Amino acid sequence: MGDLRVSELNGIEVLDEVGSTNEELMKRARAGVPHGTALRARRQAAGRGRRSHAWSSPEGGLYLSLLVKPSLVDRVLPGIPVVCGIGVAGALETFGCEGIKLKWPNDVICARGKLGGILVELGRQSGEVLVVCGIGINVEAVSAQQTSPNALPVAGLADCLPDVSTLPSLDELAARVRASVLEAMDAWTNAIEAAGDDAAPLIGIVDTYNELLAYRGERVNVSAIDGEVLEHGVLHGVDVWGRALVELPGGEVAFYDSSQVSLRPM
Repeated sequence: MGDLRVSELNGIEVLDEVGSTNEELMKRARAGVPHGTALRARRQAAGRGRRSHAWSSPEGGLYLSLLVKPSLVDRVLPGIPVVCGIGVAGALETFGCEGIKLKWPNDVICARGKLGGILVELGRQSGEVLVVCGIGINVEAVSAQQTSPNALPVAGLADCLPDVSTLPSLDELAARVRASVLEAMDAWTNAIEAAGDDAAPLIGIVDTYNELLAYRGERVNVSAIDGEVLEHGVLHGVDVWGRALVELPGGEVAFYDSSQVSLRPM
């Protein structure tokens, strides 16, 4: 697992090195740590992204996992990655980052490329839902071997700040991201509870998400998981179920699930 020498900064436990902050925090969640517990590593030996992609985790980036324990019906839980994305984007904007967007469903990007990613993993313990939100943010652009010819270039926070002298420390960044995600989670939970039986995953946040959505109004390729381009059209936004709405060349609007396809700008 690596060196687990521990410190605590801003209420967030910091490990020198761990295989995966998500895996470590899920173990602790099953042992009973409370909602809002956060864990950060200076390095990860086995960081992961969506679809089991490796996440390069050298020292200098933010590798943060946050535990939430939502008391909500299962059908709305797919909204959690979007809530996390909105919280992360809000935190980065408070530091002065410009052009922050969310690439469907929840990659964090800027004009220079991919800034970070979010991996949400769900578990259960004695009937309680445990959700670990893993957040990786590049502070400086790092060289990374691209696994796909369609992959976005790698960017860092320094690429979206007008003045690099305002670059936050990792401690400041982690604390702000944690607070912003928890705030977004509370607001979303209230909206879900107010909607009652009519609640869909993105109730209360779909408009905010669409404002942050990358490539909205632009032509995109719709690709299968293996990279094969299936369709192309204009991305109109995302609905309350988290589906991407793409107008195809014939005028029909198709609905796509992020577990089955990805979108890339043409």
